[in-house]
Amino acid sequence: MLVYENQFPENCSILLPVDVKQHIMGIVDASPTSQFYCHVTTEMPNLYVYLIEHNPSEMYTIYHFFSSDQIGEDYSYQSLSSSQINMINQLVLKANIT
Repeated sequence: MLVYENQFPENCSILLPVDVKQHIMGIVDASPTSQFYCHVTTEMPNLYVYLIEHNPSEMYTIYHFFSSDQIGEDYSYQSLSSSQINMINQLVLKANIT
């Protein structure tokens, strides 16, 4: 897994629809004191971006998820807090889903 700390991988930007890149850059620019970790996955024709925003000084972590199909400009976006991620993990463990 490639992790890009405090920067968005420029070599991945050519894969992204313009709106997705602008949304990501808006998140990064809005929180200059946060650390960002990015992972980009392609499963043709789908593209997934996982962006973790961690801010130790303000004591929060937000998980941003983007999905696009590289065909059009449409994309989906979701953000979750650490407690929401933990709840999903607990649900997966209870359901015994692997």
